Amino acid sequence: MDGAVADRSWRASTPEAIDADLAALWRDVGRGETSVARAVMSNLIVFRSPTSAAGGDMAALVGGVPVEEVAARHPSRVIVLEHCHGEAPRAPSASAVGILTFGPPTARYGVELIVVRSACPEPSLLSILRRFVRGDIPTSIWWTEDMSDAAPSDALLTVGRQLVYDSRRWRDARRGAAAMAPLVRHHRVDLADLNWRRLAPLRRALTHARGQLKSDAWRGVDVRVSHAADEAALAWLFFGWLRSDGVGCADPAPMAEAAATAARDREGGALLAIEIGDMHATLSLRSADVVCPDAPPLGVAAAAESEADAVAAELRSLAPDRTLAAALEAIVERFER
Repeated sequence: MDGAVADRSWRASTPEAIDADLAALWRDVGRGETSVARAVMSNLIVFRSPTSAAGGDMAALVGGVPVEEVAARHPSRVIVLEHCHGEAPRAPSASAVGILTFGPPTARYGVELIVVRSACPEPSLLSILRRFVRGDIPTSIWWTEDMSDAAPSDALLTVGRQLVYDSRRWRDARRGAAAMAPLVRHHRVDLADLNWRRLAPLRRALTHARGQLKSDAWRGVDVRVSHAADEAALAWLFFGWLRSDGVGCADPAPMAEAAATAARDREGGALLAIEIGDMHATLSLRSADVVCPDAPPLGVAAAAESEADAVAAELRSLAPDRTLAAALEAIVERFER
């Protein structure tokens, strides 16, 4: 759904008064000429590191992340949490509540938004979150930060059943994999990597051109992967996909400078370049393309998907991605050698 936010109602609050303030906002919304239905399919906890938003402008904490667009596509009770690491533990320093309304006049619906800024210790954080989430619907965590710098706390993982993140944000693939290791091994939550979705056309193209990874066509081949700048995590995900099914693959490497420059100069330039014997494949923003000497070229289009589209799709699926989990496990094992 692409409908823009029709209205935003905000009110400063305190953790103790959030439910009462939300009820007051709903009463205000109900006084309008058009009826608004309350829509909620899940709880969505959006984690943010401290921003430059002024302390009194809590609505600014949703800036820079498409929270409203996700809520329009998958109505949820959204809890935006700004947790200030490294500060002296204290009670939540600020909070606010809001109602976002979407849709045409004949079918409008509203979504609740709770914003909290806090530096409290983990046990207190857990108690705060449990007060705000509804127990009769699933809870997902959207980790908007670089996991190679800071990993989700035990408090968050205790509350949620799904962790949505984007490994494309990782500045260090090795440290990101280390942060994922306990999540992969202990299966505490279902993992949903937005970066993994970008590999889908390449995986489809290669399995169509060469067969399933378990087939004989993949045995004994020499696979090499190179990646554009800032796409190391994507290359390692591809590595993990191959290695999880026993296909040999060299460690990903950056593209040569000349190749990287050419990729940048071309519209939709290559993100990954793969060599599998005499077969060559590339993944760009537009498509995955496979070329081999004894067959016609093969191309699979890449879906034009915004971050909000990707997050909403993962929230709707709520299913364990065992292929992703296996790929992550292979990456973790490689880095721990």
